[in-house]
Amino acid sequence: MKTTVLRPAAYAAAVWAGAFSLVHLYWLFGGRIGLPDGLSVTGNTPLLIIDILAIPGCAVAAVLALAIVRPWGGRLPAKLLGVALWGITAVLLVHSLPSVPDWFALATSSRTTGDFDAMGRFATLLYEPFFLAGGLLFGLATLARRRPRRS
Repeated sequence: MKTTVLRPAAYAAAVWAGAFSLVHLYWLFGGRIGLPDGLSVTGNTPLLIIDILAIPGCAVAAVLALAIVRPWGGRLPAKLLGVALWGITAVLLVHSLPSVPDWFALATSSRTTGDFDAMGRFATLLYEPFFLAGGLLFGLATLARRRPRRS
């Protein structure tokens, strides 16, 4: 599993983090594509602060994902890298957890997208699935990097 899953998962996690960093940078400079109508990051102080923190955070996450598969990553302390990668995985997955009941309700047709306001649709259908995908990619890459135990 390590050789067949490690490289693609690590590169995919790095691309995910890099893309998310660029999305946040776009929003920081006033871009509105991907945001609900009427919402602007620059016009919302909490979102502005989150954006300012997310840009370098996502960039660091991308570098850490690459450290799994690039030769220079071997110079990083393995335990520290593992803790950082598991931490990233946990943050991303925990962030998406509140949307799980909504996804279940949509999947079972007990709710429709019309039941959500614009921000609810944005979170449930776009933003939180992106967090879940990132968490799964980082988790897979981190699992795949584990060295087999010696017997």
